[in-house]
Amino acid sequence: MTDKEFKHLKRNDLIYIIYEYQKKQEELTKEIEELQRKLSEKELKISSSGSLAEVAAKLNGLFEAAQQTADDYISQLEFSVNSEAEKKAEDIIKAAEERAKEIISEAQKKVSEINKSEKG
Repeated sequence: MTDKEFKHLKRNDLIYIIYEYQKKQEELTKEIEELQRKLSEKELKISSSGSLAEVAAKLNGLFEAAQQTADDYISQLEFSVNSEAEKKAEDIIKAAEERAKEIISEAQKKVSEINKSEKG
């Protein structure tokens, strides 16, 4: 509307136009606030996703370290078990060799006794 057209309007018409403009302005203000809120939420989500990615990367590193620790522990256990098994095997072999020497010694004594009794 031009200035001339506004001048010819009645007071009620002008008030109505002002009222409608105010209403429209309030709607636009609310819409701007809503859009700003949504934008803030999006920015927070973007910021959080960056933080989540960092946390995920750190957790991944933590899991890798935990896996390496578990692998080292298992290797140590296997070494320990193998060492103990080798020691037990050596002990058994040593005991068997000693027992074999005893048996041979006893057998030699019996052979000596048999030989003595045959001579005598």
